[in-house]
Amino acid sequence: MSVNLNINKVKDWILKGIEAEQIKPGESLPGLLELARTCEVSIDEVQEAIRELVTEQIITENFEEGASVKIPQPFFYPLDELMSIGRMISEKGYKHGTIFLSLAEEVASHEDTKLMNLASNTKITVIERIRTANNSPVVYCLDKVNANILEHFGGHDQQMSILKAIEAVTEKEIAYAETEIESISYEPYISETLNADPKDGLMLLKQIHYTKDGAPILYSLNYFKSSLVKFRTIRKRL
Repeated sequence: MSVNLNINKVKDWILKGIEAEQIKPGESLPGLLELARTCEVSIDEVQEAIRELVTEQIITENFEEGASVKIPQPFFYPLDELMSIGRMISEKGYKHGTIFLSLAEEVASHEDTKLMNLASNTKITVIERIRTANNSPVVYCLDKVNANILEHFGGHDQQMSILKAIEAVTEKEIAYAETEIESISYEPYISETLNADPKDGLMLLKQIHYTKDGAPILYSLNYFKSSLVKFRTIRKRL
């Protein structure tokens, strides 16, 4: 909170309006002059209050459209557990689905062999899918697994998570995953596949999944629409 009482006065007025649903997600705020008169403060103080709320990600501001209430993402993806994307979607009351884009067997790249501890020229199965909520794209998934482990993923229930499919075939439990997160501003093919606006950023989740005995078994690249999904974790102080 600002030390300036008038700035806090404006912020409180806006926050209470949002809480009371007098200003709904996606709606524009009143104009600067109207806010200044309503709260009996200066326009500069209104501008600073809005700037602070933008920093706190309660308000978004567009040069052409002005300030509006941020539309919250409907989905949380927990980073501290191996949750399937289908479960993330269904737990929020949406119907999860899968659109298969491609399924092919190819020789693992140099990067794939390093990450998955494979011998040179090992063949892998590459699965390209879109995960949907109520038929709308949410996540683009590119999964890579040793071809000997999962030759015909398409023969399984198409709504089954790939983690469960691999465990069903190998009878090995996937115990943990090494994870990296990267922000992607725009990626033409993936963004268009997800029907994402050019201004809609993507969050890339790279994961190498391991069995209990520490063997890498699945390499996944999941591109989440940042307008729909945010990540959540619990961090403990050591």
